[in-house]
Amino acid sequence: MKKLSSLIDRLQELASSVPTEQQSQLLRQVKALRATSKKQQEQFMDFLQLSEEYANEYLLDIDAYIQQQSSILAKLESRLEAAKKLRGEVVELQMLYESGTVATMKNLRATGKATSCHPQRQILRSYFQHFCGRFQRTISFSERWTLC
Repeated sequence: MKKLSSLIDRLQELASSVPTEQQSQLLRQVKALRATSKKQQEQFMDFLQLSEEYANEYLLDIDAYIQQQSSILAKLESRLEAAKKLRGEVVELQMLYESGTVATMKNLRATGKATSCHPQRQILRSYFQHFCGRFQRTISFSERWTLC
């Protein structure tokens, strides 16, 4: 920008040194060139200002998107942890059920009589109430599961 301004100043000096009949025309052209240069410089500065505003707006949009994705990721991580915990509870419940069933079957084979599996039923009932409560269902134990 400074270079252009100095070149226009040099043209004005040269226009002042030409014969008088051409001097006024050259000085008008130098004046028009200076006005055009000034207008272009103002437009360029406006463009830079707009570019900076758009860049800031774009960065804010990117930041909002990153925050949204971080929130989604945190929710997914929370769900993953809940799923892992739930899977562990299911495995534990299955093992409890199987151990109660195996014990009852061994007792039946050994004695030839069916025994009450009331203790296992109580344990399973408490597990199921806890398990079903996670999903906010109100299905009774007898509708869900029956033992013996």
